[in-house]
Amino acid sequence: MNEDMNQVTTDKESVSAKIKSGLKNWFKTSTDKPLTKWDKTILIVVAVLALFIFYVALDANKYRATVHVIEGEGKVGVNPTDLALDFGDLSRGTSAVRRVDLQNGTFMPMYVFMVKTGGISSLVKIDKNNFRLNPREQTKIEYTVYMPASAPVDATYNGRVYLFKVPTFGL
Repeated sequence: MNEDMNQVTTDKESVSAKIKSGLKNWFKTSTDKPLTKWDKTILIVVAVLALFIFYVALDANKYRATVHVIEGEGKVGVNPTDLALDFGDLSRGTSAVRRVDLQNGTFMPMYVFMVKTGGISSLVKIDKNNFRLNPREQTKIEYTVYMPASAPVDATYNGRVYLFKVPTFGL
């Protein structure tokens, strides 16, 4: 049994060695030079940067945004939800406001920015965008939709708002 364990360990070590030599040989054959320390440093920096961008994108708050156009003057129907930026039913020439409370519970400042997508993006106005949120600070962000007089009745505008919080590491 001990012999079997030694065989498994040797197999794992040989696989690991083959992978390492395979990467070195692949780089060497594709560039006609060996992998230098500078090349390794660049690869590590690029990998860390890619992981950081992946983390920021994964940590983003993603809100579904929607508004429905109804007939009439001055009519507003609001849906009481805190899971989406649902502006409800708006007649032409009216507006609705939704608020999001944002709190930085970390020990480092965050840079906050938002991106709007979809058909509703041209209708949504954000009162604060591209700002710094200090540690233990909180703020309210207002999203306002104004329904233009040219909007077709019974149309529904949908989209998404992505709220990114990027750690600034005190910079």
